[in-house]
Amino acid sequence: MIDEKKERISILLFKCITGNITEEEQQVVDNWRKENEANERLYSRLMDTCYLEKEYHRRKMMNVQRPMEDMQRRIKEKASHNFSIQWKPWIAAASVALLFCIGFVRFQMNSSDNAKSDHVQQTLALADIKPGTRQATLTLADGEKVQLGKDAQSNLQTLGKQQSLAQAVSKLKQLSLEVPRGGEFKVVLEDSTEVWLNSETKLIYPESFAQNERRVIVEGEAYFKVTKDPKRPFYVETDGQQVRVYGTEFNIRSYTEDKQVYTTLIEGSIALSKLHEKSGELLLTPGHQALFDKQKATTFVQPVDTAVVTSWKRGRFVFEEQNLEQIMCDLSRWYNFDYKFQDESLRQIEFMGSIPRYNDFPSTLTLLKKSGGIEFHLEGSTVIISQEKKP
Repeated sequence: MIDEKKERISILLFKCITGNITEEEQQVVDNWRKENEANERLYSRLMDTCYLEKEYHRRKMMNVQRPMEDMQRRIKEKASHNFSIQWKPWIAAASVALLFCIGFVRFQMNSSDNAKSDHVQQTLALADIKPGTRQATLTLADGEKVQLGKDAQSNLQTLGKQQSLAQAVSKLKQLSLEVPRGGEFKVVLEDSTEVWLNSETKLIYPESFAQNERRVIVEGEAYFKVTKDPKRPFYVETDGQQVRVYGTEFNIRSYTEDKQVYTTLIEGSIALSKLHEKSGELLLTPGHQALFDKQKATTFVQPVDTAVVTSWKRGRFVFEEQNLEQIMCDLSRWYNFDYKFQDESLRQIEFMGSIPRYNDFPSTLTLLKKSGGIEFHLEGSTVIISQEKKP
């Protein structure tokens, strides 16, 4: 069944091409153009005489004899018995042109509709990828696992206890708190130290700290707000590095694929050293970041904007000259998806900007698309990153 609106617009667009359109009809076309960007692109394409000529020559090899015969038949049926139709060559040529233009316009409009339909399907599929939530798995000393969600208290009731997280495990020894991809979690330790854990992060800590020190192990990224206790220094172990804390706030990042351990001091003071080495401590001052090379076991210190480094804790992604490879790595952890670059050169495109961490996934990708001239689409469960196609 022919769409009456498409039929009407097709004829009006043909009139635009031939220059035989009235002001009233032009207004109808202008309103149609404003409906969406796809209509405007189609209109611009049809007003390009070079493009039309190329398409005409490409399509004129099609069989137009049957459409011409159909048109002759319809006209003859409507003609008066007293009117003799002479089907002259120039009329035939005009008919072919008319059939081509209207048919071509219809084809372009249907193609545009199909593209919009594909876009809608892609958007719906991408919308199924959700931002992270508060979740973690607590592994007890005996190997039992407790799933923790938004309401950690109710999850801990599975242990038959009504206390806080720290109290609920007070009779246990070594604990492991693991946050999966697509998750985040905050825990308060036995000494009231607060720890925020980012996606794909593990914190190993004792159920009760020793009398002379407090020691934990981190894999991934965590923000610490350590309670002061001069008699019991606080230690954080990462991949080849140890941080000695004197009661302070700092961020530490050490994912498996990271070549360096990033330790950023917000306030207070900390000392860094190689793991299991008591000498050679490096003092870090607020507003600075220590980069510990895992392979070379060397440390480099640089000033940083701590608000950028800790933006994840405040619910934002902030990028300062980060390349797309780093950005996609962080986003994939938070939204829990796989990705692939169709063009390897896209990995090095740099971005600056800020994105709400709890944005729906399509909105986040749209912000990146506007900034970098790139496109995203799903193939199965993998997000494909490619160069933006020119209209």
